[in-house]
Amino acid sequence: MKKKLAPIILGLGLVSLAACSNDGEENTDSASTEEGDVEFGSVLATSDAGDVTADDVLNQIGTNQVANQTFQLVLDKVLTDKYSEELNMDELNEQIDAEIEQYGGEENFAMMLQQSQPGMTVDTYKQQRVSNALNDLYFADYFEITDEEAFDSVRKSSHILVSFAEEGEEDAGSAEGEEDEAAMTKEEAKTKADDLKKQLDDGADFGELASENSDDTGSAQQNGELGYVSKGQMVEEFETALFELEPGEISEPVESQFGYHIILNEDVSLEDTPKEELDTIKTQLVNQKIQEDPSQALQGYRDLLEEYNVSFENEEIQSYIEETFLNADEALENAQQEDAAAEEESEGAPTEENAEEESESEESADTEEDSE
Repeated sequence: MKKKLAPIILGLGLVSLAACSNDGEENTDSASTEEGDVEFGSVLATSDAGDVTADDVLNQIGTNQVANQTFQLVLDKVLTDKYSEELNMDELNEQIDAEIEQYGGEENFAMMLQQSQPGMTVDTYKQQRVSNALNDLYFADYFEITDEEAFDSVRKSSHILVSFAEEGEEDAGSAEGEEDEAAMTKEEAKTKADDLKKQLDDGADFGELASENSDDTGSAQQNGELGYVSKGQMVEEFETALFELEPGEISEPVESQFGYHIILNEDVSLEDTPKEELDTIKTQLVNQKIQEDPSQALQGYRDLLEEYNVSFENEEIQSYIEETFLNADEALENAQQEDAAAEEESEGAPTEENAEEESESEESADTEEDSE
């Protein structure tokens, strides 16, 4: 499941329990600014007609939205206290800056955010990335996912794709006046794939053959490298073959809907795997666990609030948070409804992961299952 551009829990693949429960309204204000926290006081304005107090404003905003924001801020404070030393802010800022650069700068990135989620700003997006990263750290600990478990759940792979056209479509490109050669038939593609496998068996370099022959142009530019692949990420035929290979082993040509794949299970060790890759894999495992049993995430938050002796002084806020976030039945029902709505609204709009995907060709994405 891909992350959405919304705060709280989205890095875990659940739903925007806080942000999307505001009856369609977006809260783009932050509790603090670069200059520091603002002390509003209890009375915000005075007049001969009477005072305007902070309670007046909060009641105007509405209990639900105030409760949502309260819950979000409590989690941020608690998780920041718990994991601030483990969160690599320099690395996170570098990732965000890279995303912004891939969209052509901050102005274009801000426009993308507005299209994806009206009211979203670059600053709130950055805050949400921090919030998601803190959530990821907490649940990786909560589910006790070790580096070893993360590493054992993936394979670092490369492939060579030899595509073919469906019967009767071999000359489609030529009929449309395109300069590309007519696509190979299934038999021709199989012959080519077998020949490439024989060259590999005879000692040819996998990366060189991939860059020169693979029809997955995105990975071909990287010598066929696909990176760390987890279960559920690729088409079934590819996944099954990959996870049956021994480290360093190359598969026979594997047929899928995209063509014939020659797959390399790269021989790497846990020590070779960068920490940021392990953190990403841990988040994927957390997603899987929560998808299998979403109530685990709610219990995780209950345990966290109990650990930090959190209490909500306002009874209405306390009641709303318990019913919306901490009661499994109602929270999960709200989660499913909000997730469906968010998917419908964001369909076709860029997301934070698209920033990286858009820099690659569509052919590279063809090897992955469509998870959107």
